[in-house]
Amino acid sequence: MRALALALMLATPAAAAEFAIDYDRLFAEHADAVLRPAPGVERLELPGPVIVERRGRRIRAEDQSGWGPAGCALRRLVVVAAAVQSCPDLFTVPQRDRAAGQLLRGVDFFAENTVPPMSPEARRSAMLAALERARGRMALDSRDRDSAPLAFAAHIAEDASLRRFAKVFATPRLPVTEPCR
Repeated sequence: MRALALALMLATPAAAAEFAIDYDRLFAEHADAVLRPAPGVERLELPGPVIVERRGRRIRAEDQSGWGPAGCALRRLVVVAAAVQSCPDLFTVPQRDRAAGQLLRGVDFFAENTVPPMSPEARRSAMLAALERARGRMALDSRDRDSAPLAFAAHIAEDASLRRFAKVFATPRLPVTEPCR
């Protein structure tokens, strides 16, 4: 599995998909559960719990799980994996494996809980495109071991962080991406 994870991380993206939630479809699929607390306001209370509110075209989604938005966690894991890919020699093999494993876990969580769910091909394409964008934005230099992305990657690859991510991804829920604190 670890070799497969690393191979997936190093491949190039096919057609670039994105990690996204189709909120129009979400509201359509849960039409019977939509609350209308005021004119022009629609609200969904979903398992997790996650509350989604729509006012016209504006959407506000709030993860109330206590562990934070899972989509935000995935974005952070993409940054970690991109840092590890950019400077692999700064990380031990176990650290690289843990980073890859957490990324794949986050990708699977998002893909299985978003609306609509993502196919294996779409999740792979979205992951590879996100990694490519993150590497391009960071332009890391392996000699700068104190850079924030490299320090964050080293932190995430440790056991305490892995336990936290295990909790973030333990409860199926809509993978909200904002706010990302």
